[in-house]
Formats: sequence, C-alpha cells, structure tokens
Amino acid sequence: MTIVARATLLALLTLVLAGAAGCSAPLPTTQLPPTRLVAPALEFPELRDYRGIVNCRFRAAGMDESQVADLARTAQIDFVTVGDIARPGETDYGIGGFTSDILFIPGATFKLGGGEIVGVNLRQPIDPLRPASELIGAIHDQGALAIAANPASFKSPGDYALADAMEVYNQNSAFVATSPTALFWRAMFFQTDHFLLDLAPRPDANLALYDTMTAGARVTLVAGMGGPDNMAVMGSKVGTFEQLFLFYTTHLLARERGVDALMDAMHRGHAYVSFDILGYVGQFVFYAQSGAAKTGAKTMMGEEVRLADGLALKTELPDKADRIVVLKDGAEIASADDAEDFEFAPQSAGAYRVEAWRRGHLWIVSNPVYVR
Repeated sequence: MTIVARATLLALLTLVLAGAAGCSAPLPTTQLPPTRLVAPALEFPELRDYRGIVNCRFRAAGMDESQVADLARTAQIDFVTVGDIARPGETDYGIGGFTSDILFIPGATFKLGGGEIVGVNLRQPIDPLRPASELIGAIHDQGALAIAANPASFKSPGDYALADAMEVYNQNSAFVATSPTALFWRAMFFQTDHFLLDLAPRPDANLALYDTMTAGARVTLVAGMGGPDNMAVMGSKVGTFEQLFLFYTTHLLARERGVDALMDAMHRGHAYVSFDILGYVGQFVFYAQSGAAKTGAKTMMGEEVRLADGLALKTELPDKADRIVVLKDGAEIASADDAEDFEFAPQSAGAYRVEAWRRGHLWIVSNPVYVR
C-alpha cells in the first residue's frame, strides 16, 4: 500500500470512528399504509391481526415506555412485550397497559444455562438466580408465558422443555454474534435494507430445535427483538429501534387488543413472523380445512386437526412470494414458486408449517398446524 493510500485510509478511519451519537441512518424500505388499520384475520373474521414487538429491551438503552411508544406508533406497531434482563432484587418489569395507544405487556429476561427465558405478562418478581428446574414453573405460577430465547445456547434442551414458545430469530443476538469489523464495513458501504437483511439469514439451528420440540408438544414460534444496536457510523446510528421496528414483527391473531386476548393467542400459537422489510404484511393465514372448500371446518395454525380424507392445508399471503414452502417436522414436503396462495393435502401426521421467501430471504414464517 502506498503512503498516499495508507494516509487516505487512516483519514477515512479517523472520520468514521469520529462518528459519535449522530442521527439515525436512513430507515429501511417499507410499504406501510397511510394509517394503521387493524385487519380481520384472513378466513377467521372473528380475530384481528395485531403487529407487535416481542422481548423489547429498551430500559438498558436509557429509554422509557413513552419514547418507545412514539417509535412504535410511527411504525404502526400494536403491542410491545418488555424483556429487559432481570436483576437480583429487581421488582419492576414494566408498566402494563396502554401508553400513547401502544399496549405494553410487562416481562423480563432470565439468564439460564447459557440461554435465556423470557417471562411475558409477569405480575410478581421472580428471583433470577432460581435454578432451571424452578424458573419456568415460577413463571407459570403467576399465569405468565415462558419463551425460550437463544435456544441453541442452552446447555441442555431440558432447561427449556416446558417453555410455551421459542424465539427462532432475534436481531440483537445476530448482531452480537457477527464480527464488529464486518458489521462496521457493511454499515459503511451498504444501504439500510441490505445491512439488516444480512443480519437475517434463515436461522437454521433455531428452527431445527423448534421443529424438534413440536414433534412432541405444541410450542409457539415467535421472533424477539432484544435491545437497539445503535452502532455509530459516519455520524449516523445503525440498528436503532426506529429502524428495527420496521424490520420485522411478530403477529398475534386475537379477538381484541387486550393483554388476556393477546396472551391467549400467543399461548395457542395463533401467530406468525413477518420480515416487513421485504414487503409489509397486514394479513396472513395458514390453516387446515376439512370437507368442502366453502363449508368445511377450519383449524387455525397452532391448533390440532385429525388426519382424514379431504383434509387440506392452506395458506394465504398478502402478495406473491418468490417461493412458498410447506415443511413437515422441519423437512420440506411441498412448494410453489411465484405464488400468493398454496394448498397441500397431508398424507401423514406431523407438525406442518409454512415459510414464504422473497429475494432469497425469509419473508413470512408460520406456526404449525398439528395433524394428528
């Protein structure tokens, strides 16, 4: 490298490293409607499709619920579950209820066996030093839900075997697991969309663990958020909540936007994940139908249905996907290209779920229909 080239590089690095707490980098591409309209769930009009952020860790970043609510409202988010790390002696897991029209659900994250258990809708403090054999039970004792986060990091699957749900993706975990140097140069040279999508490859290890769990139990699939990354690059910040709330969401199909209704939907697996950076998702459904197309009984994802002649698994997307894949117990069993809807007739029992892809990335991931 010449002296001039080296001096140029050093000057560039100096300028880059001087990027302190500047404004956010450009927002990711979105197709948000002009105003938030909560749509009826496709094929299940008694339910509504609520967009939310699960396991949001904002207090460690010096933010309060009012600040988060302002960002969530702009991103047309309906609910936020709190997930800051629980500390010994701590009793504050967030204030439940509505703040600026955003529903907050109290919760906390407990470090356990290398992984994490997120308690959702906690009402009473829990000692974060409790052993694995007691922690999930303590969460359940107060009617709360337990989510296994970073499942591949647990020392033993037994530590999260009784969890109600599993985070198959968490952007903060993906950010932390990536080389800081690689992150920095990607942020320097890539647009926000490209940078964020590089943080979201298909989470093969987590999905494999999830599919193993659903072979023996009904477990809900969600995506967690974690904390903001707030990486300074050339005077801008990358990985802010303002950007991440437009990146992906966990949807809950519930009768109303209330804590009890949303927790029931999460517990029952009436949920899916959408990476909205690939196209805004306001409605999606995966379900089973028994009998005639118009009059047959319908079974929502997350529920069980009996294997019988004429049973069909159906999915409806808000727009065309490059590819729709049906998986049985984690293995691809059917697919369609350039499709908006897909129908498949299962021939054997198993846990069936759907993945929709765009531009080589996961766009939508459903919860399973359990065919028994």
